[in-house]
Amino acid sequence: MKQIRHHISQLFRVLAVTATLALLTPAAVAQENKNLKLHSENGMLNHLAVGLQTGLGGPGIDVAMPLHRIVTVRAGFVGNAIGDIKFKAINTASQITQSQLVEDDAVKQAKMVDKVELALKPRFWNAFVMAEVHPFPTPFYFSAGLFAGSRTFLHFRNTNDGALQSLYDANKKVEDYNALFRTNYPPVGLKFGDYVFTADENYNIDVKMKTWAVKPYLGIGFGQSMAQHHRLSVAVDAGLLFWGAPKFVLNNGTKIKSTSKESGITHFVSWFSAYPMIQVRLAYKIF
Repeated sequence: MKQIRHHISQLFRVLAVTATLALLTPAAVAQENKNLKLHSENGMLNHLAVGLQTGLGGPGIDVAMPLHRIVTVRAGFVGNAIGDIKFKAINTASQITQSQLVEDDAVKQAKMVDKVELALKPRFWNAFVMAEVHPFPTPFYFSAGLFAGSRTFLHFRNTNDGALQSLYDANKKVEDYNALFRTNYPPVGLKFGDYVFTADENYNIDVKMKTWAVKPYLGIGFGQSMAQHHRLSVAVDAGLLFWGAPKFVLNNGTKIKSTSKESGITHFVSWFSAYPMIQVRLAYKIF
């Protein structure tokens, strides 16, 4: 009887030791693997990283997940909302020399205005989806994606609200004069390179520089958006955001035509159909 109790006691001890080892071994192995290599296995949508970025595209936030051993997809939001940039713009009424127009009271009042302060408001926000392809065993990669969001890249507005009635009246006089006498006098307003920003019926300059709403992107990068062996990763991405030739548009939707086709801002805007993007991204791998 004592022998049976002894064997049963030994059996329980073996079972207890075995159960303890069974519970401790996976934890020890997992800890060892974690120290050696953190989430480095390949797979589709089996990891998630969140990132913060900044650069010429502005500050932004995104999430990243792997689609393949060499492909990572990112989705997020990026944009600019820096403070207003103020500058003085020249009044084009001072360039009118035709005697009949100069004698008009509306034009005389407009010619008395020297320069007007404009506020340049950069406001440009976009959501994006981007794929990164790492075809070589190096930190270099190729990136491509789509940005969609704000069409307005820059917003011009006078700082003295409702104070440009003289420019509005003078421009209406020029429009009537051109229609009556079949002349081609340029509009009266504020000069911005080869463009003239005219006042609206609220006696304000309200002009937007507009681009495409959906913008393709192509670029190259260096670094990792999804860390292989650590939690934190850093990447630098540089490329072009294709947004079409920007257009200057009045508040009522009317496109502003350039006074020149060969030089100045007109030439620059027609060439500026792609916006250069350089972004630095810091990411944290959640799992």
